Amino acid sequence: MTLPPLLLLLLALSLLPVLLGWLLVGPARPWTDELAAAAGLAGLSLLLLGFVLSGRFPLYPPMPMDRVLRLHRNLALLAGLALLLLHPFLYSTPDGAAMQRPDDPTHAQALGLGGEGILTGMLAWLLLALLLVTALRRADLPWSYEAWRAWHGWSGLVMAGLAVHHALHVGRYARDPVVAAVLVAFLGLGGLSLLYVWLLRPLLLARRPWRIAALTPLAERSWELVLEPLGHPGLSYRPGQFAWLRLATGPLSRREHPFTIASAPAEGSRLRFVVKEVGDFTRSIGRLPVGARAYVDGPHGALGQGLEGAAGLVFLCGGIGIAPALAMLRQAAAEGDGRPKLLVWGNRRPSQIFAEEELAAVPGLRIIHVLSEPPPGWQGEVGVLDSERIRRLVAAEAAAGHAFVLCGPGAMLDEARRGLRALGVPPGRIHSERFD
Repeated sequence: MTLPPLLLLLLALSLLPVLLGWLLVGPARPWTDELAAAAGLAGLSLLLLGFVLSGRFPLYPPMPMDRVLRLHRNLALLAGLALLLLHPFLYSTPDGAAMQRPDDPTHAQALGLGGEGILTGMLAWLLLALLLVTALRRADLPWSYEAWRAWHGWSGLVMAGLAVHHALHVGRYARDPVVAAVLVAFLGLGGLSLLYVWLLRPLLLARRPWRIAALTPLAERSWELVLEPLGHPGLSYRPGQFAWLRLATGPLSRREHPFTIASAPAEGSRLRFVVKEVGDFTRSIGRLPVGARAYVDGPHGALGQGLEGAAGLVFLCGGIGIAPALAMLRQAAAEGDGRPKLLVWGNRRPSQIFAEEELAAVPGLRIIHVLSEPPPGWQGEVGVLDSERIRRLVAAEAAAGHAFVLCGPGAMLDEARRGLRALGVPPGRIHSERFD
């Protein structure tokens, strides 16, 4: 398995302070102490670099946003475990006697374990533990997502500052000016990333406002939201991408929500979104005032990339996950794309199905509806989109080399991937993004 270039770059950068320390200062302690020091420096560097992964920057080569955020989470866990478990507990003796430099037998001078340096290390250690727990158990917290996100970002920066202070005052290698400069640069990069996310980016969005042009019920608990640009040409995007929206609020508001763009670029400057009433915000979507200001942070994601050369397209969609497929199919209709296409759309009831006439006009498209709560007399598929059903419904398309686009809840995506793997579909022909 080939590691992503971005991951390799971050791992290499995280090892830079360790390598510089060994080169400029030189190891002079038992191997357990050197491992503890290396875990601390590398783990801290990874945490600092991880701020960039949460900044919604365009990363090259392009990565789907869900993978970027998963990389942020996984690297934070790796770095956090290194700092929480390996760094403080791998030193060879509790009193640090074995960590003294051969040329300095004075324990306090060799280690710098006195005063504020050790205090900031302890505070950083405790705050990091709290950050990891609140991130892993976010769904169980009595906080809104906006409150948790603000806590996560700012407390993470405070923790990073405390940890860097600890390293500069206590660490044997970090007291070298070159190593210290690298750590301070990483901390500055993290601080600038957070400043960009919370201040600069919203101020840039304020220069490109939108308005809510229409809000129309589509189906059971589903709405179509239409935004139009005010004083600018709109958004340049690809079918399948998404955006974070601030609706009926200011550009600096923390209340923002990700929605996939359901319109096609060929339709013009207006953006269409399909929103289902499922959460605290979306349950009140129908009460948004038409004409109110909106702000669009996007486009993001890479779901539609790599489909141009496919012999055919298969869309496996669950519920409101139809949105990116709608954008791609609308663009295909506008371009006259006649490639064979199959849409397998799972819902609970027929009342949740919409855009039937529009989809029927897409060239080359065949549609299979799957209902888990069908009405009497329903002649179509009954059940859910599990791996067995997917294998049965798309076996011919898998054999013909078609590309697969998966859109829906996480459990459905897992089932779809399991079914496609059983059919021998290579990973490069399977495209998906997760919002959770």
